[in-house]
Amino acid sequence: MKKVITIILISLATAAQAQKKEALPPPPVLPIDSITNLITYEEVIELKRLTADEIYKRVADWFNTYFKNPTEVIREKNEEKKTIIGKPRFKIYNLPDKQGVKTDGGLIQYTITVTAREGRFKYELTAYNWKQTSYFACEKWYDTNLSTFNANYYEYLKQLDTTTREIVTNLKNSITIDKPIKDKDNW
Repeated sequence: MKKVITIILISLATAAQAQKKEALPPPPVLPIDSITNLITYEEVIELKRLTADEIYKRVADWFNTYFKNPTEVIREKNEEKKTIIGKPRFKIYNLPDKQGVKTDGGLIQYTITVTAREGRFKYELTAYNWKQTSYFACEKWYDTNLSTFNANYYEYLKQLDTTTREIVTNLKNSITIDKPIKDKDNW
């Protein structure tokens, strides 16, 4: 009799868990690199009118103005290869509670690499991980079979996407749009 009750309880728990998974909305679709299987945002931007040195200077200026503490973010700055690699972080938030209050969900760290070449530059944002006591790749948020899976994970993925797209837009605008130069003699 105990075995029958145990089997029934396990079946009910499994059915309840299956219903929970079905009730989830579909996860956001983020760009996944086909080779590394990591969330990766990358693009090559053409700037025919600029030299590699000019583009590299704009990239360095962007790192120094966009991040509050660029010396903590920048891990490698190679002027010869015209590459800057950084490991910045941003905050994520849990779904709002019944009163609409969003609580802290932690930090996401990622790697950003920007390389300048004659007439173009390439950016790559990848290796997203949730700052925990051990490494927790953000790609795990897609795995509904994880014992720790919760509904906040899809929200975290949405926030990752939104924040990354804002970073990319800011980077592209800073590098591609010429800044006006003030003529001190024309007054």
